[in-house]
Amino acid sequence: MSQHVNQAALEGQTKQLMDGPLKHIRAAALAAALVPLASVFAAPASAQLLCPSGGACGTVFNDVNGNGIYDTGDTPRADVEVTVFDGMFEFTSFTDSNGFFSAPFASANYTATIVVPTGTQASPPNVGSDNTDSDGETNGGPVSTAGGTLGTATNFGFVPSASLNPGTGTPGYWKNHPNAWPRNDITVGGHTYTKAEAIAILGKVGKDKAATMFSSLVPAMLNVLIGNESSCVAAYIVAGNAWMATYVPLGVGVSPAIAASSYAWSVGEPTHQTLDAYNNGQLCAPHRN
Repeated sequence: MSQHVNQAALEGQTKQLMDGPLKHIRAAALAAALVPLASVFAAPASAQLLCPSGGACGTVFNDVNGNGIYDTGDTPRADVEVTVFDGMFEFTSFTDSNGFFSAPFASANYTATIVVPTGTQASPPNVGSDNTDSDGETNGGPVSTAGGTLGTATNFGFVPSASLNPGTGTPGYWKNHPNAWPRNDITVGGHTYTKAEAIAILGKVGKDKAATMFSSLVPAMLNVLIGNESSCVAAYIVAGNAWMATYVPLGVGVSPAIAASSYAWSVGEPTHQTLDAYNNGQLCAPHRN
């Protein structure tokens, strides 16, 4: 590809940015951003291993052999949303057909994040050259995050999940399909419930937020037990059980009810919301057909 960039085309691309994601950026920051942006448009894909001066960039790829390095046989992932935050500005970009993304502004250090694609898990991070290895880490959550430095690529590799992924079920599914349970009891927060007891609690979700947590935690645990990908929810299952052990030590329906306005629920609600999203197929495992 020629290194020459048509001025009219560049002006058009600049206008799209000004009318879109850069419209809230101060004029001074925008002026500084356009210089590295021009070099991104000018450089061929093969030359984009190193980020243009003044910007952040990287590649998102399918790590076919699972070695954490973008090498022979690996393929790019197109149209993946990447968010870059440099402490002052946030920029959202989508990868092109080469898996390449760029943010035309960033300070010396920044953070890039990607939602882990369904049916995959993050590659082993930081195992080779900064410009060719995968940098993203999930820490058990649904998002892969990597710290970046200007001038060095921030890459994200993903490998297929080894899970069977038969699909996640909601509380309603597990309440109405007792024969689908992979076991006849389940331990939540250190308290063991029979299948019948657990199903009864799933049907009593109301003002008691202990039952609300139970209704998202138990289905998530069952969804993992039947073979669904768990990398995005494992840490939240641990957190949910810890919450139950702390605030519902005698078991749901025995301990005092937990109100929506309580401190306990302010601590537990974010965990419940993530578990609920997982059960509805919105994170790293698909929903049941």
